[in-house]
Amino acid sequence: MLRILMCSSSFRVKGGMVSVLKNYLNYSNWEGVKITYVPTHIEANKIALMIYFIIAYIHVIWLAFWKRIDIAHLHVAERGSFYRKAFLLQTLKKFGIKVILHHHGAEFELFYDGLSSKRKAYVNKILRMADLNIVLSQRLVPMIRQKSPESKVEVLYNAVNVPLVNPYSVTSSFVLFLGRLGKRKGTYDLLEAIKMIDNEIPKKVKFLLCGDGEVDEVKNKVDELGIKHRIAHIGWIDGRQKEVFLSKSMINVLPSYNEGLPMTILETMAKGIPNISTSIASIPEVLHNGENGFLITPGDIDALCECLLKLINNEQLRLEFSQKSYDLVNRRFSIDVNIKKLESIYTKLSEYNSLRL
Repeated sequence: MLRILMCSSSFRVKGGMVSVLKNYLNYSNWEGVKITYVPTHIEANKIALMIYFIIAYIHVIWLAFWKRIDIAHLHVAERGSFYRKAFLLQTLKKFGIKVILHHHGAEFELFYDGLSSKRKAYVNKILRMADLNIVLSQRLVPMIRQKSPESKVEVLYNAVNVPLVNPYSVTSSFVLFLGRLGKRKGTYDLLEAIKMIDNEIPKKVKFLLCGDGEVDEVKNKVDELGIKHRIAHIGWIDGRQKEVFLSKSMINVLPSYNEGLPMTILETMAKGIPNISTSIASIPEVLHNGENGFLITPGDIDALCECLLKLINNEQLRLEFSQKSYDLVNRRFSIDVNIKKLESIYTKLSEYNSLRL
């Protein structure tokens, strides 16, 4: 039985990385793997955050000292998340424990480019020290290799639970935005697009803007544009509300400027919901323009309007995109497929360690 330590944010933190963790910890068919989860981060002031991390760090040292860990699987983003996991990695390596850095950050490049040469050298060192760097798509492999050519890198796509049959309802009348509200996710571009197409879509079509972030600013922009009659929801939703909204949505829109591999796209495709998103990062590996959804250039509001109109006003196209989306996620991005590959990664690292001993 391989004993795996997983570290990431507390489940109280909102975001895609926590969704990935929940999928792993809730999975009941692991073979030869036992997971211990130690959260290392909460959303709080600096003092509370530091105390929380120190407690988590002591817990990790205790597990390492008593030889309760075979492999540490550290989920990492950028900035503070990277430095916390780097500190853990350096400690765990002193105990001879294999360490995986699983990169989720959509802004890692921006973070890295803004560093001094000394800090860049430190990041490169940490990437090399990891026994494996996991990235979310083939397009992200160069992100690691260009910075640290000696680093070991492997692709593991995000994954979701997929229903046994495609549950999509073509008669749904809601357009969903599921993500952190703000400029980075393209929320304001979507609002501008809604204003532009308001007179060209049926009156029953409403938009669900679901997420935390710049909620008040988005509400003000809705009022400023005079599109309040088109908006059915603005703000965070819990798991139960999310399932309800997914069941009522005919399209998901995520016109982001920066992403990794968004869980919202995989989750909605698993429900057969056609997507409109941007041709950045890993998204084109999942969403194929004109085949199972639409891709636009970030900031191209005219193209966003055109794609919205095509899907809202064409029931047959929605059905076609729906089935192709569902089939692709079921074949390549289901949690079962993901777990089997992750089990294989753990086994290879463990066997390599045994050979060295």
